[in-house]
Amino acid sequence: MLGSIEITVESLSAHRAVEKLARAGVAVLAARCPEKNTVVLRIAGRDSRKTFAILRGSCYNIKNVRKIGLSRLADAAKRCVGLIAGAALMLALVAFAQSRVLKVEIVGNGAYYERDVREILTAEGVRFFSAAPKETGLLTAKILSLPRVEFCSFAMKGGVLTVEVRCAQESAPLASGPLSAPVSGVVEELVVVRGTPLAAPGDEVAAGDAVVGDYLTVGERQTRVAVIAKVTVRYPVSREYALSEQAARAQAYLDFGSAAELHMTKTERGWLAEGTAFSTAALGLD
Repeated sequence: MLGSIEITVESLSAHRAVEKLARAGVAVLAARCPEKNTVVLRIAGRDSRKTFAILRGSCYNIKNVRKIGLSRLADAAKRCVGLIAGAALMLALVAFAQSRVLKVEIVGNGAYYERDVREILTAEGVRFFSAAPKETGLLTAKILSLPRVEFCSFAMKGGVLTVEVRCAQESAPLASGPLSAPVSGVVEELVVVRGTPLAAPGDEVAAGDAVVGDYLTVGERQTRVAVIAKVTVRYPVSREYALSEQAARAQAYLDFGSAAELHMTKTERGWLAEGTAFSTAALGLD
């Protein structure tokens, strides 16, 4: 039974120990007589003190006491508490250490920039046993400013910070020019992977305005880069069609794109499509 103890008792009348304990209100869970004048009793752990007091006060010789079940496990846990605490502390230290930069690896075809990358990391406070960088935007911008570098990423695992640096092939053009607004309207979305944003969602732009510059600026240094970006511009539309409503709506979507938000108004000649359309331009992105 869980949480119980076994007591080996010797006496000329050892078998009477069961009766004596029962009269005192101690429940004997099991009893056996392995030898003459010897009885092995099993009682609940909570009754141990009372049992010892009764038996010792009645001239019974207690030869052996053995804890079993939960009582035994509890004793084992007490003996191991130091070991458990030490193991928990070690695990905590290992977890903490793995959140720190123990090693930096530079990989990719741009690994020949290792010295420059390490200098950039050090300048931004990333060094041995420092916390892993959470915001890598400035680090990325500085690394992308190196000649012909077109991609940079960071990964942290097991205390190792891996920086992947990729460079454009020598035959690739160094710069593609700025990304321009395709139409006049309001910037709906702007995604910039590489380049300098010159507008933001909600800004009004004219057709041909540069919305992403083909350069990066770090400190006072400006470096030309190949732009990787996409812009979507929202603009108003209005066109009359001498067609049925269904045909006019279909033609309007062909003219302005399926994403256009249109409403139709009946006119003398046919139907007037009015609303908002979207135009997208991109460089380096599908």
